[in-house]
Amino acid sequence: MTEQSVVDTGTGYGRKAPSYDARLTETGPGTPMGEALRRYWQPIATSAALTSDVPHRTRILGEDLIVFRDGRGRPGVVFERCAHRGASLYYGRVEEDGIRCCYHGWKFDVQGHCLEQAGEPGRGRRLGAARQPWYPVEERYGLVFVYMGPPERKPVLPRYDILEPQEEGEKYYAEWPVPGMNVTGLVQDFNWLQIYENAIDPAHINWLHSQHSGFQFLGTGTTGFPEDFYDPYTVADRLTYERTDYGAKYRIRFLDKEENGVRPEREWGAELHLPNILVLSDFVKLVPDAPGDMLIWVVPVDDTHHRSFFSLRTTDPERFDRFFYGVKQNGKDAWELTEEEHQRFPGDAEAQESQGPITLHSEETLATTDRGVVMLRRLLKTMVADVEAGRDPQGVSLTEVPPRRTRSGMETLSVPTAVPTAVPAAGA
Repeated sequence: MTEQSVVDTGTGYGRKAPSYDARLTETGPGTPMGEALRRYWQPIATSAALTSDVPHRTRILGEDLIVFRDGRGRPGVVFERCAHRGASLYYGRVEEDGIRCCYHGWKFDVQGHCLEQAGEPGRGRRLGAARQPWYPVEERYGLVFVYMGPPERKPVLPRYDILEPQEEGEKYYAEWPVPGMNVTGLVQDFNWLQIYENAIDPAHINWLHSQHSGFQFLGTGTTGFPEDFYDPYTVADRLTYERTDYGAKYRIRFLDKEENGVRPEREWGAELHLPNILVLSDFVKLVPDAPGDMLIWVVPVDDTHHRSFFSLRTTDPERFDRFFYGVKQNGKDAWELTEEEHQRFPGDAEAQESQGPITLHSEETLATTDRGVVMLRRLLKTMVADVEAGRDPQGVSLTEVPPRRTRSGMETLSVPTAVPTAVPAAGA
């Protein structure tokens, strides 16, 4: 018996325990990223669906909260646990001026003031001794926003040029048509950063949404992108990334579908605004040089779940359909797929969820097309460092400022002049 002369390399034996970057992914109270995210307003509910019927239980940034609208139409966000004896206000009753706990009938207004203590002498002689923890809220663009950070650093709620002014006939679409998620957002079971990084990773479009699973974006080759837009072997040369006043964006150059005998050179772009916003345009029905019309927020529930919210301004009801139903897998919506179809025709959800509840950053091998992801992580780490140093993070303003300028969608770079058909010479 001879000694083996070739030793296998690259096996899994003896590898260090994998790890994730906690400064980027953990978002509970007191964590670096959690404290940074709390310096921004976060969407917590959709305005139209938040009625004064019942309170709604939610969880964001690792905190269990109740969001409700009182009988006067005022939205409120309070801790779920009642300040009296700890019963859940999810079972409470919404009244004209607040929410009343089911257990002993104590009532609180939208700022947590105790208004009445049923059963106590005089309906409560020490109402000021009980204050239900609460957070400030504002409504805009069809959403209810909450601020969960230090009160003395509360910023103004940002405005965006693509969502205002609301012209005649325009509507804000903000509700997911998903049972149980139309009020408090669409929940997915993995860390918030995985889906947010996906938004600055356009190279995945040129493989996952085309070469691997077939063309998944509706309109491909007709109203949307031409098929050669998805060429994975040229995308690296067509991609550029840049930092902006509010975050980062990418652009992909491509030759659009033929118009009058020529293919115009255009670029598609999407922009991220810190800390967790994506500026997006219609990718099913492309309109050259049209402004974007929607924002998407990715809000951590906790370290292993997140909620998505959106606001879309349009006069066209079909625009919402193109957004919500615009990506197909094997010609179907995701909820119609069999397990075999999920495996053979994966999309974003399958890829991102398969990275794990929190992806293991120590196991990554980053490459050229990950430049956007690297840029985003650096921006987020700077944001965290700013907060730790006592500075306001990027994009936060404590005074009113003009609406933020956003850039997304398709822009025309050049339109070549068509070569005229040769005219035969006289006498030919």
